[in-house]
Amino acid sequence: TNSPPIISSSTTGHHPPSDGPEIQQSPRRQLLFQIPKMAATLATATIMLPHGACNAAPTSGITADSAKDQWKQASTQLDDLLQNWSTEKWAAEVGGGDTIRTKLGTQGATSSFFQIEKAFKALRDSEYVDDGIEFQETTEEFMDALYRADSLASSSNNKTGSGKQTPPAVFIEQSREEVIKMQGIAKKLNAMVK
Repeated sequence: TNSPPIISSSTTGHHPPSDGPEIQQSPRRQLLFQIPKMAATLATATIMLPHGACNAAPTSGITADSAKDQWKQASTQLDDLLQNWSTEKWAAEVGGGDTIRTKLGTQGATSSFFQIEKAFKALRDSEYVDDGIEFQETTEEFMDALYRADSLASSSNNKTGSGKQTPPAVFIEQSREEVIKMQGIAKKLNAMVK
């Protein structure tokens, strides 16, 4: 409801006396007038911050050199994974897709791929990469393929629904196709890292 402003002609000890009647606003109305001011202040402060300050995320102590080493190890591990791929063995094992997920660094912390995104960010902002934008776009493509490979490997472990089940080997082979895509993208990334 709209209530008229409170008009007071008396003076309290809080305000100096004025020439005419004083209009007092309710605390709720005062708060409503403060919100746009606060929003404008926040927007101005955000706009005035340097770009790097807005997007700065700690790289958890990853240096460009350690990121480059991690990427070399991950690239080699990717080649080894494909060379030693064993669809039949992993499909026959209970949880065989977890072997792939462990090697991709999405399960456990033993793979060179574990936290590879942090290494990519450190490399992107380093002297090892000339075109940070192209590198970023290529790493996103790489990570998309990695997540698809991980999802398919995880699906090979699941028995869901009733009726005819998709055999685990189908998911493992689809995961392999994504890992092959990763290998192709890795070659592009290797060419970008000096």
